[in-house]
Amino acid sequence: MKKISGAGIIACMLFASGAQAAITDVDGQAGGGLVPWALLSSGPTVAISHLNTQNLDVNIVAANTSFANRVEVSYAHSMLDVTGSALGNNNIDAVDNFGLKVKLNDMGDSMPQFALGMVYKKASGNLVDNVLTPALGVDSSSTDVYGAASKIVNVGGKNVLLNGVLRASKANQMGLLGFGGGSTAGAKTGYSIEPEVSVEMFAADNVVFGAEYRAQPNNSVAGTSGVLHQNSAYDLNVVYVANKNLTLTAAYANLGAVAPGVVGNSNNQNGMFLQAQVSF
Repeated sequence: MKKISGAGIIACMLFASGAQAAITDVDGQAGGGLVPWALLSSGPTVAISHLNTQNLDVNIVAANTSFANRVEVSYAHSMLDVTGSALGNNNIDAVDNFGLKVKLNDMGDSMPQFALGMVYKKASGNLVDNVLTPALGVDSSSTDVYGAASKIVNVGGKNVLLNGVLRASKANQMGLLGFGGGSTAGAKTGYSIEPEVSVEMFAADNVVFGAEYRAQPNNSVAGTSGVLHQNSAYDLNVVYVANKNLTLTAAYANLGAVAPGVVGNSNNQNGMFLQAQVSF
């Protein structure tokens, strides 16, 4: 069985352009905008991302790199600003994401590439420190653990990346609203195992179209559902590889309901996700 190295995968996907195809996800790891891939970062990478919806403004600064084509380390600082909510002013939170991903094997003709990963998340800011933790008892830190599988297939003469993830998580809105259901009677405090999927089609040497789906644990309980309820997130994306160092991404992202009953227009949190990624 022919194996493809990490660098070879990237060259294959982009028809020997040599550029890094992967986007940097919201947790800072190589993959899509919402979902990590089993593929590793091709080298030192820095990404700046912005997501704006009806009531949410999220900015992310991330960096990742890999060692010996086997281990990827990553960091992302996510900043949330909530506008138009019933909570008043200073609705600001942040999450520091420290990631580790280990590749288990190289992709082959019939074998997907598999990887195991983890992201330690630490939330801070007015919402978590002064609202959610005192009132509901949610945790301010937790660790996501996941397994990912990626496979490139040929569909109609086009290379298509198929990627699936199973993630164990307690995160509310990826950690921006803390972790777990808190101390309210009946609250869910354990991990949920949720699926994630990416499909990316390489339409040309430097253009990729795709879609992602990321299920999220619903830790809401009676009396707290207005804050902790959450839906699955998805996006439709287009990636432009300007050259081997620069990748630009634009996506329509939909987060569903975010803190319904507290954040105005909360059943319709959707908008543009934009990212500029530089690889060295």
